Amino acid sequence: MMDVQRVRADIAPSLRGRHLLLTGFTGFLGKVWAALLLERVPQIGKITLLVRGRRDEPAQARVRAIFERSPALRPLRERHGDALLAFVESKIDVVDGDVREPLCGVDPAVLARLAPTLDAVVHCAGLTDFAPDPTNAIAVNVGGASHAADLAARTAGKRLVHVSTCFVAGMIDGEIPEHIVPGRSPNGTRFDAAAELLAIGSACDAVDEREGNRRSAAARQGRVEIATQRARALGWPNIYTYTKGLAEHLLARRTDVKLTIIRPSIIECAREFPFQGWNEGLNTSGPIVWMCTGYAWKVPMRAESCFDVVPVDTVARGMTVIVADALADRAHPVYHLASGDHACFTFGRALDLTALTVRRGYTPSGVSALERALLTHLDTTALDHGADRSFLVPAAQKATKWLRDTFTRFDPEKHLPGAVDDETKSELKDKVQKASLRLNKTSMLLKSIETLWKSYQPFIHDFDYRFVTTNVRARTAELRDEERARLGWDLEGFDWRTYWMDVEIPGLDKWSLPILRGKDAPEDEGFDLGGDPPLASRALLPEELPAGTQPALMGDAE
Repeated sequence: MMDVQRVRADIAPSLRGRHLLLTGFTGFLGKVWAALLLERVPQIGKITLLVRGRRDEPAQARVRAIFERSPALRPLRERHGDALLAFVESKIDVVDGDVREPLCGVDPAVLARLAPTLDAVVHCAGLTDFAPDPTNAIAVNVGGASHAADLAARTAGKRLVHVSTCFVAGMIDGEIPEHIVPGRSPNGTRFDAAAELLAIGSACDAVDEREGNRRSAAARQGRVEIATQRARALGWPNIYTYTKGLAEHLLARRTDVKLTIIRPSIIECAREFPFQGWNEGLNTSGPIVWMCTGYAWKVPMRAESCFDVVPVDTVARGMTVIVADALADRAHPVYHLASGDHACFTFGRALDLTALTVRRGYTPSGVSALERALLTHLDTTALDHGADRSFLVPAAQKATKWLRDTFTRFDPEKHLPGAVDDETKSELKDKVQKASLRLNKTSMLLKSIETLWKSYQPFIHDFDYRFVTTNVRARTAELRDEERARLGWDLEGFDWRTYWMDVEIPGLDKWSLPILRGKDAPEDEGFDLGGDPPLASRALLPEELPAGTQPALMGDAE
């Protein structure tokens, strides 16, 4: 009987032949999830990728470049080789769009072609900066979610899978359940999300009018400050969680779509797919590891609090399970994809393992032999207070700035004895100037560290989040062994020591930390897909439109 139940609960049949539309494919998670789906569920019918074209690079060219060069797609290139183009053309459709626009900017004729066969819209696109310009964050995170829902409502499946974040929980401690109460903010305040959008829009307009130029730095800073104040008044620590939270509350009120919300925690280096250690861009752990393997020997975090890290491929596996259940109309409304309630990793453990990794011989790439020797004897430890009360970084910055200014004022003609020859003076002046430039970079770096610690403070010091993950773990337990091994949630009994020391830190050093050093992260060698460049959807001619669809779509678009 159990075997029959598990066969019915398998996820591959729910995905077979299905047509999904994915936003956010060009992002870290979007690429990994699409690649994993194509690699491990090849029976998927079609994935339409909604991608925003650039001025010099149309949407289809961006997608082609990703399939040809992104390390995330490496397993597909290795598996299919010269046959990759045929496989991609059979599975991938590219639509030019922009989530900031109504109906995500999809041409009405293209939507008319897609709508009858689309089973679900999977909305991964989002702005992840903690303190972005609120007008942009609202357009992308709130407007984008609403536009994706509008798009889903016009499809045959009327299903929307919305990727949010666990940290919409806001400024609270302890166990966080998998649910949402529409109209109640994290601190319990009753509010109306639509009214809040109008209010923050009016507040930003007032700032622009006061400053006289909305493009000025003062206007941007004013908008950030007013949005941060409104966020904290409702219990969200920053603009990112505020806008993601508003999006959830607006979506939860809708009755025209079947909504499933996925909330990942901190997405980090791949455990094994597309390969061990893969990462992209700058995420939460990158700057922290970078500083803790350098000279930030005191960090404002609580050692006992949960550092809720999840490998990106584990998140992608969880997404696959959830999307399959959404397609079968058996999904829960909310899923957490996190580690703290069953495989807790603490900040103290992260610091200890980072220090051990350094003592074993690892130091960030690009440091001198002297720095390498010194760093092996510097262990980072946690402070017992937040960044807002830390004196270490400000004091170091002040000292560095004083030394820089002293070097800048150095004049060998004035400050050296007349007996010193001109050649020695010139050499010394050159060395002092170089030292001054290095100190200037160090001073700016310390300022960035201070800003970073303050923005991270709610997550690494003030609150200890424990996100409940009952839904995805219970669903994984129902799968047969083979599907569980390929696609199930895989953090039970997770070995954090091996992951942190042998996967996370080396992965960040190769794929993410170069960005902090002002360099480009590496790409794979070019792989020529061949064939004609277009992978994009073609707008249907009027006579090709399904009967009765054009007038309604045009009316809705207006």
